[in-house]
Amino acid sequence: MMKKKKNPFTLLTIGFAVTALLMTSACKKDNQNSDNKDDFSNSASDMGQVENIYSDVDNMVAQASETGAIDQRLAAPAEDLQFNFSGCALVTRDTVNHTLTIDFGTGCTGQDGRLRSGKVIVTYTGGGYFTPGASWTITFDNYFVNSRHIEGTRTVTNNGFNSSNNMNWHISAVNMKVTRTDGTWRTWNSERTREMIAGYGDSLHINDIYKVNGTATSTHSSGDVFNAVITDLIRDNSCYWITSGTIAITPPNGVLRTIDFGNGNCDDLATVTKNGNVVTFHLRP
Repeated sequence: MMKKKKNPFTLLTIGFAVTALLMTSACKKDNQNSDNKDDFSNSASDMGQVENIYSDVDNMVAQASETGAIDQRLAAPAEDLQFNFSGCALVTRDTVNHTLTIDFGTGCTGQDGRLRSGKVIVTYTGGGYFTPGASWTITFDNYFVNSRHIEGTRTVTNNGFNSSNNMNWHISAVNMKVTRTDGTWRTWNSERTREMIAGYGDSLHINDIYKVNGTATSTHSSGDVFNAVITDLIRDNSCYWITSGTIAITPPNGVLRTIDFGNGNCDDLATVTKNGNVVTFHLRP
Protein backbone atom coordinates (compact mmCIF):
# COMPACT_ATOMS: atom_id res chain seq x y z
CA MET A 1 0.00 0.00 0.00
CA MET A 2 1.32 3.44 -0.98
CA LYS A 3 2.03 5.88 1.77
CA LYS A 4 0.01 9.08 1.53
CA LYS A 5 2.25 12.09 0.91
CA LYS A 6 2.10 15.00 3.36
CA ASN A 7 0.65 18.20 1.92
CA PRO A 8 3.32 20.95 2.20
CA PHE A 9 0.61 23.60 2.38
CA THR A 10 -0.96 21.83 5.35
CA LEU A 11 2.40 21.73 7.14
CA LEU A 12 2.92 25.42 6.39
CA THR A 13 -0.53 26.27 7.77
CA ILE A 14 0.13 24.32 10.94
CA GLY A 15 3.50 26.07 11.30
CA PHE A 16 1.87 29.48 11.05
CA ALA A 17 -0.77 28.50 13.60
CA VAL A 18 1.81 27.26 16.11
CA THR A 19 3.92 30.41 15.64
CA ALA A 20 0.87 32.65 16.11
CA LEU A 21 -0.09 30.74 19.25
CA LEU A 22 3.40 31.11 20.71
CA MET A 23 3.50 34.82 19.86
CA THR A 24 0.10 35.37 21.46
CA SER A 25 1.23 33.52 24.57
CA ALA A 26 4.43 35.57 24.72
CA CYS A 27 2.49 38.81 24.32
CA LYS A 28 0.18 37.84 27.15
CA LYS A 29 3.16 37.00 29.32
CA ASP A 30 4.82 40.33 28.45
CA ASN A 31 1.61 42.18 29.28
CA GLN A 32 1.36 40.38 32.61
CA ASN A 33 4.98 41.18 33.38
CA SER A 34 4.39 44.78 32.40
CA ASP A 35 1.38 44.94 34.72
CA ASN A 36 3.39 43.43 37.57
CA LYS A 37 6.25 45.82 36.90
CA ASP A 38 3.87 48.79 37.03
CA ASP A 39 2.19 47.53 40.19
CA PHE A 40 5.39 46.75 42.05
CA SER A 41 8.07 49.07 40.73
CA ASN A 42 5.99 52.18 40.10
CA SER A 43 2.71 52.42 41.98
CA ALA A 44 3.80 50.83 45.26
CA SER A 45 7.25 52.40 45.44
CA ASP A 46 5.76 55.81 44.60
CA MET A 47 3.26 55.53 47.42
CA GLY A 48 5.82 54.22 49.91
CA GLN A 49 8.25 57.01 49.07
CA VAL A 50 5.55 59.68 49.11
CA GLU A 51 4.38 58.54 52.55
CA ASN A 52 7.94 58.74 53.85
CA ILE A 53 8.40 62.26 52.40
CA TYR A 54 5.22 63.51 54.06
CA SER A 55 6.16 61.94 57.39
CA ASP A 56 9.48 63.74 57.03
CA VAL A 57 7.68 67.08 56.53
CA ASP A 58 5.48 66.55 59.60
CA ASN A 59 8.54 65.80 61.74
CA MET A 60 10.43 68.86 60.51
CA VAL A 61 7.49 71.15 61.21
CA ALA A 62 7.04 69.69 64.70
CA GLN A 63 10.69 70.28 65.54
CA ALA A 64 10.89 73.77 64.01
CA SER A 65 7.76 74.87 65.89
CA GLU A 66 9.39 73.96 69.20
CA THR A 67 12.95 75.19 68.84
CA GLY A 68 12.92 77.57 65.87
CA ALA A 69 15.48 75.33 64.16
CA ILE A 70 15.70 71.91 62.53
CA ASP A 71 19.46 71.37 62.67
CA GLN A 72 19.80 71.16 66.42
CA ARG A 73 17.93 70.21 69.59
CA LEU A 74 18.50 71.22 73.20
CA ALA A 75 20.26 68.42 75.05
CA ALA A 76 20.28 66.34 71.87
CA PRO A 77 22.62 63.33 71.91
CA ALA A 78 25.28 63.08 69.24
CA GLU A 79 23.32 60.49 67.29
CA ASP A 80 20.26 62.78 66.96
CA LEU A 81 21.13 63.82 63.42
CA GLN A 82 17.94 63.19 61.48
CA PHE A 83 17.48 66.86 60.62
CA ASN A 84 21.08 67.99 60.83
CA PHE A 85 21.43 70.17 57.74
CA SER A 86 24.82 71.59 58.77
CA GLY A 87 23.35 75.08 58.97
CA CYS A 88 22.21 75.18 55.33
CA ALA A 89 18.50 75.20 56.21
CA LEU A 90 17.17 78.51 57.55
CA VAL A 91 14.12 78.68 59.80
CA THR A 92 12.30 82.03 60.02
CA ARG A 93 9.41 82.66 62.40
CA ASP A 94 7.08 85.65 61.94
CA THR A 95 5.11 85.97 65.20
CA VAL A 96 3.07 88.88 63.84
CA ASN A 97 1.70 87.06 60.80
CA HIS A 98 1.93 83.63 62.47
CA THR A 99 4.09 82.02 59.81
CA LEU A 100 7.06 79.68 59.96
CA THR A 101 9.31 79.18 56.93
CA ILE A 102 11.87 76.41 56.50
CA ASP A 103 14.13 77.48 53.64
CA PHE A 104 16.52 74.95 52.09
CA GLY A 105 17.77 77.43 49.50
CA THR A 106 19.05 76.05 46.22
CA GLY A 107 20.07 72.77 47.81
CA CYS A 108 20.69 71.36 51.26
CA THR A 109 21.74 67.77 51.97
CA GLY A 110 20.65 66.30 55.28
CA GLN A 111 22.32 63.66 57.38
CA ASP A 112 19.88 61.19 55.83
CA GLY A 113 21.50 61.74 52.42
CA ARG A 114 18.46 63.40 50.83
CA LEU A 115 18.87 66.66 48.94
CA ARG A 116 16.14 69.21 49.68
CA SER A 117 15.62 72.62 48.10
CA GLY A 118 12.95 75.31 48.17
CA LYS A 119 10.68 76.20 51.08
CA VAL A 120 8.21 74.59 53.46
CA ILE A 121 5.81 77.30 54.65
CA VAL A 122 3.61 76.99 57.73
CA THR A 123 0.74 79.26 58.78
CA TYR A 124 -0.47 78.58 62.31
CA THR A 125 -3.15 79.60 64.82
CA GLY A 126 -3.51 78.88 68.51
CA GLY A 127 0.10 78.19 69.42
CA GLY A 128 2.75 75.59 68.74
CA TYR A 129 2.60 72.12 67.26
CA PHE A 130 2.21 70.61 70.72
CA THR A 131 -0.51 73.02 71.87
CA PRO A 132 -3.98 71.39 72.08
CA GLY A 133 -6.37 73.10 69.68
CA ALA A 134 -3.61 74.66 67.57
CA SER A 135 -3.90 74.40 63.79
CA TRP A 136 -1.18 74.44 61.15
CA THR A 137 -1.45 74.75 57.36
CA ILE A 138 1.61 73.57 55.46
CA THR A 139 2.30 74.60 51.85
CA PHE A 140 5.37 74.42 49.61
CA ASP A 141 7.29 76.89 47.49
CA ASN A 142 9.39 75.22 44.78
CA TYR A 143 10.13 72.40 47.22
CA PHE A 144 12.13 69.41 45.94
CA VAL A 145 13.36 66.20 47.58
CA ASN A 146 16.01 64.41 45.51
CA SER A 147 14.75 66.07 42.30
CA ARG A 148 11.09 65.23 43.03
CA HIS A 149 8.83 68.27 43.10
CA ILE A 150 6.51 68.36 46.14
CA GLU A 151 3.26 70.36 46.08
CA GLY A 152 -0.06 70.53 47.91
CA THR A 153 -1.55 71.52 51.26
CA ARG A 154 -1.49 69.76 54.62
CA THR A 155 -3.74 71.01 57.43
CA VAL A 156 -2.74 69.76 60.87
CA THR A 157 -4.97 70.16 63.95
CA ASN A 158 -3.86 69.23 67.45
CA ASN A 159 -6.63 67.11 69.02
CA GLY A 160 -5.04 67.08 72.46
CA PHE A 161 -4.86 63.76 74.30
CA ASN A 162 -6.80 60.64 73.36
CA SER A 163 -8.17 57.89 75.59
CA SER A 164 -4.69 56.35 75.76
CA ASN A 165 -3.38 59.70 77.07
CA ASN A 166 -1.34 60.18 73.90
CA MET A 167 -1.25 63.50 72.08
CA ASN A 168 -2.65 63.20 68.58
CA TRP A 169 -3.24 65.29 65.47
CA HIS A 170 -5.69 65.16 62.60
CA ILE A 171 -4.01 65.71 59.21
CA SER A 172 -5.95 66.51 56.07
CA ALA A 173 -3.79 66.36 52.92
CA VAL A 174 -5.29 68.01 49.85
CA ASN A 175 -3.87 67.66 46.34
CA MET A 176 -0.45 66.62 47.53
CA LYS A 177 1.54 66.02 44.37
CA VAL A 178 4.92 64.48 43.63
CA THR A 179 6.36 65.03 40.14
CA ARG A 180 9.30 63.05 38.82
CA THR A 181 12.01 64.45 36.55
CA ASP A 182 10.41 62.65 33.58
CA GLY A 183 7.19 64.66 34.09
CA THR A 184 5.07 61.82 35.48
CA TRP A 185 3.26 62.62 38.71
CA ARG A 186 1.11 61.21 41.49
CA THR A 187 -1.43 63.07 43.61
CA TRP A 188 -2.38 62.09 47.14
CA ASN A 189 -5.44 63.15 49.17
CA SER A 190 -5.83 61.72 52.64
CA GLU A 191 -7.40 61.97 56.09
CA ARG A 192 -5.36 60.55 58.94
CA THR A 193 -4.60 60.61 62.64
CA ARG A 194 -1.02 61.03 63.86
CA GLU A 195 -0.54 59.79 67.41
CA MET A 196 2.57 60.35 69.54
CA ILE A 197 3.08 57.03 71.32
CA ALA A 198 6.45 57.79 72.95
CA GLY A 199 8.68 60.74 73.80
CA TYR A 200 6.14 63.35 74.87
CA GLY A 201 7.16 65.87 77.52
CA ASP A 202 10.94 66.07 77.16
CA SER A 203 13.33 68.15 75.06
CA LEU A 204 14.69 65.24 73.06
CA HIS A 205 13.74 64.40 69.52
CA ILE A 206 15.36 61.03 69.04
CA ASN A 207 12.95 59.21 71.39
CA ASP A 208 9.76 60.53 69.74
CA ILE A 209 7.65 57.83 68.08
CA TYR A 210 4.52 58.49 65.99
CA LYS A 211 1.81 56.13 64.76
CA VAL A 212 -0.34 57.00 61.74
CA ASN A 213 -3.72 55.58 60.68
CA GLY A 214 -6.08 56.79 57.97
CA THR A 215 -7.31 56.56 54.40
CA ALA A 216 -6.15 58.03 51.11
CA THR A 217 -6.86 58.28 47.40
CA SER A 218 -4.04 58.49 44.87
CA THR A 219 -4.09 59.31 41.15
CA HIS A 220 -1.24 58.78 38.70
CA SER A 221 -0.61 60.88 35.58
CA SER A 222 -1.41 57.76 33.55
CA GLY A 223 -4.99 57.93 34.89
CA ASP A 224 -4.70 55.07 37.38
CA VAL A 225 -6.60 55.71 40.63
CA PHE A 226 -6.00 53.85 43.89
CA ASN A 227 -7.76 53.84 47.25
CA ALA A 228 -5.61 53.11 50.27
CA VAL A 229 -6.01 52.21 53.94
CA ILE A 230 -3.09 53.24 56.15
CA THR A 231 -2.60 51.05 59.23
CA ASP A 232 -0.22 51.66 62.13
CA LEU A 233 2.64 53.29 60.23
CA ILE A 234 5.42 53.81 62.76
CA ARG A 235 7.87 56.70 62.44
CA ASP A 236 10.53 56.30 65.12
CA ASN A 237 12.67 59.43 65.16
CA SER A 238 15.77 57.39 65.91
CA CYS A 239 15.48 56.26 62.27
CA TYR A 240 15.26 58.13 58.95
CA TRP A 241 12.49 55.89 57.62
CA ILE A 242 9.06 54.51 58.43
CA THR A 243 9.91 51.29 60.24
CA SER A 244 6.65 49.30 60.25
CA GLY A 245 2.97 49.34 59.34
CA THR A 246 1.07 48.74 56.11
CA ILE A 247 -0.76 50.49 53.29
CA ALA A 248 -3.44 48.37 51.60
CA ILE A 249 -3.98 49.62 48.04
CA THR A 250 -7.02 48.79 45.94
CA PRO A 251 -7.41 50.04 42.36
CA PRO A 252 -10.97 50.16 40.93
CA ASN A 253 -11.90 46.62 39.84
CA GLY A 254 -8.33 45.62 40.61
CA VAL A 255 -6.43 43.27 42.87
CA LEU A 256 -5.44 44.25 46.39
CA ARG A 257 -1.76 44.89 46.92
CA THR A 258 -0.19 45.61 50.31
CA ILE A 259 2.85 47.72 51.10
CA ASP A 260 4.63 46.51 54.24
CA PHE A 261 7.23 48.77 55.84
CA GLY A 262 8.79 46.00 57.91
CA ASN A 263 8.95 44.74 61.48
CA GLY A 264 10.71 47.67 63.12
CA ASN A 265 14.19 47.46 61.61
CA CYS A 266 15.72 50.79 60.63
CA ASP A 267 16.25 50.61 56.86
CA ASP A 268 14.88 52.20 53.70
CA LEU A 269 13.34 48.92 52.50
CA ALA A 270 9.68 48.00 52.11
CA THR A 271 7.82 45.26 50.26
CA VAL A 272 4.68 45.11 48.17
CA THR A 273 2.62 41.94 47.84
CA LYS A 274 0.07 41.12 45.14
CA ASN A 275 -1.42 37.68 44.45
CA GLY A 276 1.26 36.13 46.65
CA ASN A 277 4.11 37.78 44.72
CA VAL A 278 6.44 39.91 46.85
CA VAL A 279 8.76 42.62 45.57
CA THR A 280 11.18 44.70 47.68
CA PHE A 281 11.78 48.39 46.96
CA HIS A 282 13.64 51.36 48.48
CA LEU A 283 12.02 54.27 50.34
CA ARG A 284 14.76 56.66 49.30
CA PRO A 285 13.43 58.50 46.18
